[in-house]
Amino acid sequence: MEIVDMIWGYVAPIWSWLLEGVAAYGPHTAGGEINWMFLGLQMGVIALVMALLMQQFGAILIFTVVGTIVHVVVDIALPMVRAGAGFEMPPVTDMAYLQYVAFAAVAYLIGITVLFILKSIVLPR
Repeated sequence: MEIVDMIWGYVAPIWSWLLEGVAAYGPHTAGGEINWMFLGLQMGVIALVMALLMQQFGAILIFTVVGTIVHVVVDIALPMVRAGAGFEMPPVTDMAYLQYVAFAAVAYLIGITVLFILKSIVLPR
């Protein structure tokens, strides 16, 4: 367990840095907590589509970037579709928003990789 503690010592500051962005710009429940269910569903659907479209593992970085861009577009368009809100540009100069986008990119990198491996096992060519 010492090696896990050592690895977590390196990962914990990065994880807390990424969670600051999710806490600031991620979806929230009525109580103000992070809505992990909605975020997981949104990311899961986008990652599944990206993994199904990806033909070779060498394109993982491209599909990670595309998945992150689609995620940002959905975050902007969903309030317009649901509540008729006006268009708002994302605050790309705010560090907390960049932390949120970095969290999404890391999540898509891991998610698309896992789903692509599962796709390769279940649906061989």
